[in-house]
This record gives sequence, C-alpha cells and structure tokens, in this order.
Amino acid sequence: MSIVNVICYLGIVIIASSFIFIPNRIAGFIKPLTGFAIILALAQFLIEGYYWQFLPSYLLLFFLIITVFFFKDRQSKIQKKPIKISLILLILVTIVPWSIFLPVPKLPSPKGQYPVGTSIFRWIDHDRSEQLTTDTSDFRNVVVQAWYPRTSDAIGNHSKYIDGLHNLPNKIGILPRFIFDHFDQVETHGMLNAQISSAQKQWPVIIFLTGNGAARAFYTGIVSGLASHGFVVLAMDHPYEAMITQLANGEVVTPIEVHSSSDPDLTNFMENRLNTRIADVQFVINNIIHENESADDFLSKLDTNRMMITGHSLGGATAGAAMAHDPRLIAAANLDGTLYGELPESYGPRPFLLLESKKGDSIRYMRYENGNQKLFKQFGGGFRYEIIEADHYSFTDVPFFLAFPTRVLASKFLNFGNIPEKAHLATVDILNVFFKGAMENDFSGIDSVAAHYGLMQKQIIK
Repeated sequence: MSIVNVICYLGIVIIASSFIFIPNRIAGFIKPLTGFAIILALAQFLIEGYYWQFLPSYLLLFFLIITVFFFKDRQSKIQKKPIKISLILLILVTIVPWSIFLPVPKLPSPKGQYPVGTSIFRWIDHDRSEQLTTDTSDFRNVVVQAWYPRTSDAIGNHSKYIDGLHNLPNKIGILPRFIFDHFDQVETHGMLNAQISSAQKQWPVIIFLTGNGAARAFYTGIVSGLASHGFVVLAMDHPYEAMITQLANGEVVTPIEVHSSSDPDLTNFMENRLNTRIADVQFVINNIIHENESADDFLSKLDTNRMMITGHSLGGATAGAAMAHDPRLIAAANLDGTLYGELPESYGPRPFLLLESKKGDSIRYMRYENGNQKLFKQFGGGFRYEIIEADHYSFTDVPFFLAFPTRVLASKFLNFGNIPEKAHLATVDILNVFFKGAMENDFSGIDSVAAHYGLMQKQIIK
C-alpha cells in the first residue's frame, strides 16, 4: 500500500472520527478539515488511480460533506444521533476491504546470491492437437516463464504478475476480476527480458509445475527464490486448465473441464490431466534440447544434462511421474501432490523428495500416501519432510494476497495459508539444497536445513 493511499485513507477516517467524538473541539475547523479530506481523495485518485478498496471511504467522505456543509446547522439534537451512528458504521465499513485483500500484495524477496531476470516463451506443439477445443486445427500451446540469474547491471522493469492482466475474464477461479486491478504493481523480483548472467557457461534447469487449475503466477515467490540460488526455473502454464493463460496468438483463455458421469470421483479425469501435463513437460524438454542445439542466445545457456523437476499438488505428483517416464530428468521433488494412475517400469534409482504439509487420515490422504509410496519405490527411496504447521496452500503466493487480519483468521479457522513466510523460506531452501545435492551426489546438508526450519523427517517405506 503506497504512502499516498495510506495518507488519504487515514486522513478521511481521522477527520470523520474527530467530527463524531470531539465535535466541540473542532467545530471551528470541521469545514476546512473536510475540504482537506476532499483534496486528499482527489490527490489519491489522480496519483494512484481507482482502487475498489476506497469505495467505502469515498462514501464516508460524501456523507461527511453533506453533513458538514448542508445539514449541520439545521439539525436538532435528536437528528444528530442517527447521523453519528451512520458515520460510525461507515467508518467501520471502510476498514473491511483493507482487512481482506491487499490491493498490491508483497511477495517475499529472493534470498540467493543472484539478482533475477525473467522471460516468457509461448510455444506451440504442432505434433499435438488441442483436445479441449472444438477447432480441429488448434494445436497444443505450452507457456513457459523462465526465471534465471541475470546480469547485475541490467536495467529494466519487473515482469507483470499475471498473464493478460488488462484483458482478464470476469472471474479468475473464484475471485472477481477487480481483485487483480493493481497486480501490475506487484514486485515480482524478476526483471523482464534481462540478460542471463555469464557467471556460469550453462545453468542447471528446474521445471516447475503448478497445482491443479492454478496459474504459474501464484508460485512467483518460490520460483524467483530458486532462481536467485543459481537455477533457471521454467514455470509452466497448462492452457485450458490454468485459471488464466495467454496463448501464443495473444488470446486469453480459461479452464475447460469435461467430466464424465461414469467417473464420479474424477480419478480418470485427473489421470488424463496428469498425462497431458507429462506430455507438456516432454515437449518443453524436447524444445529446450532442439533450441539449445540451434544456439539460441538464451536457451543455449541451459544445461540439458542437469534438468530437474518439481511442482505443487498435482504439479508435484506430475513431477514425479514425469521423471518416471523420462530419464533425462535427474531429480524430482513433490510438494504435497497426489499421484493418479500407474507408473512405467523403473529406470533405476534417482533422487526424489517429498515435502508436505500436515495431513489427516481421510480417504483422500490414503490415496495421497499410496501414490507417494509408489514414487519412492520407483526411485529407490528418497527424502521426506513435513512442514508441521503448514497447510496445502502455504506453498503458494495466495496467502500473501490477504491482509493480515484475514490471513490470521483464514489460517486459524479455515486451515488456509498457515505460516506462509516460513513455508516459503523452508520450501526454497530445502529445494535448493536437494537439487544441488542431486547434481553433486552429496545430500549431507539437507538434514541441517530441515532442522533449521523445524521440519519433521518422516519414514519412507520402500
């Protein structure tokens, strides 16, 4: 929240409160003070633009103007009481929007040694038709946003947080569009199209996959954090599944879901979705290798012998499944994901990590547990840690969208977004040490990082 917005908001609320609670002391100043509040509101609007969070404040100011300039001298003592009650209620209402959603969320800053750059690639797989549209000539799009170490002297602007920000549909998932009106001001910590650092000839690659239906934007904190530690992180969007995706032709598309009555628990639907994601991953790997051989200025800096994969929820399970299908991936990490379907014959042991939130004992948990045991068996074991206080959404940026009061209430009563800052730092650090350990075949530091954050090491049944 900018200083201009803070001054305007507090100015209107303080002047209205003074009129209510100390009317005699400010009787001679209330008209100039109300005029000053008008100036504050105009300045805010001209400098910062429209914020939906200010609507109750504008209404409060309007009511104050009417009361001070038109009715105050003609009211009896009986008439003043309902006006004061109305002003008090309006003041309380002005607090509500600022207590729920932040107009411009603040994401955690990357802690690694490298400043971060980012570039977006919108690729088309001409070998696959898009199965979710009716256009038979429509080919599968895959959107990849690269986050990487950049040169320290680069000059530019941060990337926009969400694709198609000024051409959004009326709803993004369950959230109305106006929630995102000022998300172009979110500091993503990634400079758009900055030159990749020359500190290494080639950089190791981590493919990052989103949760079911989520957009890559909602993991900006984690992927930018990993990039600052010396990885090129390729965050993928899966069109017609992600909440919002901008295709190669500029079109902004939203989810299309086709469910079958013969699949009431959606296991077949989720398995098909996971398989589509695996095909997207393999297309990206093929594209990187092909472009790498063509000496593309950016993609030639990616080390195709050090490609790894991770993701959250369905993305985490897909990461494990994708490595099971593709020996070019040398390590995988699953963040809280449930596997659907079966795995192919094993290519042999490879490093695998399961990082999870606290789980219950539901049927859904049993499916989660059985799927991850399959992955451990597939790769000959691995590492497993629990972030004890975290919940499933603690691995995303979404808790940072909420203002502090709502964040506290959501974590306490809805089990949504517990300890987001700790979960974010722990996730980045444990992934960093795991993937570097996979490249160097040395995992000696992983337990100390886990102990630093109080993570619970859990038994692996091979």
